[in-house]
Amino acid sequence: MMFKKTAIVASLGLALSATAQADYRWELGGAYTAGSVDSELKTPRGNTKNNNDTDIGEVYGTFYLWDVDTSKGPLGEAAFLDHASSITLGASDGEVDFSDFDNEDGQTYNISSRYVAEGPGWQLSGLIVDLGYERAEPGDRDIDIYNVGVGYYVTPKTTVVVGYEQTNLSNGGDVDSYRIDGKHLWSLDGDGAITAELGYGRTSVKDNDDVNTYLVAAKWYLNKRLGFGVGYENTDWNGYEVNAFNVSSEWFITEALAVSLEYTYQNPDDIKFFEDKLEVDSEAFTIGALYRF
Repeated sequence: MMFKKTAIVASLGLALSATAQADYRWELGGAYTAGSVDSELKTPRGNTKNNNDTDIGEVYGTFYLWDVDTSKGPLGEAAFLDHASSITLGASDGEVDFSDFDNEDGQTYNISSRYVAEGPGWQLSGLIVDLGYERAEPGDRDIDIYNVGVGYYVTPKTTVVVGYEQTNLSNGGDVDSYRIDGKHLWSLDGDGAITAELGYGRTSVKDNDDVNTYLVAAKWYLNKRLGFGVGYENTDWNGYEVNAFNVSSEWFITEALAVSLEYTYQNPDDIKFFEDKLEVDSEAFTIGALYRF
């Protein structure tokens, strides 16, 4: 019996060592988000409260043009560190439960790709090209979003990408947005790392002030498999601001299987109109999982 137990333990050890540093070509993932939006209208005539809940499920699949090397740092940053090119297909389905109206549901479908030019002696080595399309169908409305981005690996662990996005609404009107994003990774002793991201975006609004968005985020990987992140985003339009905060974690249970958890809180400025005031805040919890092979 002892020999059998030892053989089983040894076999498991060999299996785990065989999958260690395993490269991958495919990634399948999914997530579920539960959120709420609470509002209160305060007037001299009295207060009115609304509590709306959202439930969203999503799935996606990513195909990498070449095997992704997982030996360069944290597993969560493998594609970034390996300068990987990929194509992703995704879909989501969700419902908003209104407290005073009929419930509405909607679907979203998207495709995105990133191509990184890589090769010894290539003049364009490190060039990044992003392309994407999203179709959103909230309720009886249709929204089409197209985006394109061009960037560069300034260093093997630093990217800068400039992007353009156009949003087409079924009830008329197009919206143009521009943004620039940067990301850098610092490797720590052992398998740990720290990443930092900065972003700025501007959305043009016809006959009105532009919308400005600022983003800062960071993630600390304690080791190859475990990371914790924080983020802050500020949206400013005509003196009105929305502040969003999030915290997240990601744990690779094995080299191929990971789970994640994220919490987001949004706090828009109060909207005042004479003696009336509208207060709004929202929060959401997201749990996700992915598998690589």
